[in-house]
Amino acid sequence: MKHLTSGIILTLLLSACAGNNVIKKNRNMEFNCENDFKVRFTESLTVTNGDSTEKITVKVNSPKLNKEFDMKQVRAASGVKYATKDGKYIYWEHQGEFTFGTEDSTYCLCK
Repeated sequence: MKHLTSGIILTLLLSACAGNNVIKKNRNMEFNCENDFKVRFTESLTVTNGDSTEKITVKVNSPKLNKEFDMKQVRAASGVKYATKDGKYIYWEHQGEFTFGTEDSTYCLCK
């Protein structure tokens, strides 16, 4: 009877935990690039019971621009590309390099 009770309690505990699955993934990268640009890329992904929330921010410090941008992943021909909601600013990773800027001009390239 003692083993049966312990087994039931363990089963109930595992079932209770299974209903509240939370998985978190974080990625942080900092770069000192050309033109005195400092770029910090932060990505966090939280999955709770099958629902996911992703937050991507790119913080830029330079003589011309000091701002934090909320971004989302967008379609890219190659690599991984992120853009602000209005599409003005982009952060693009490709083959170990990244660029930050707009569709018209690159503010910095970092290898």
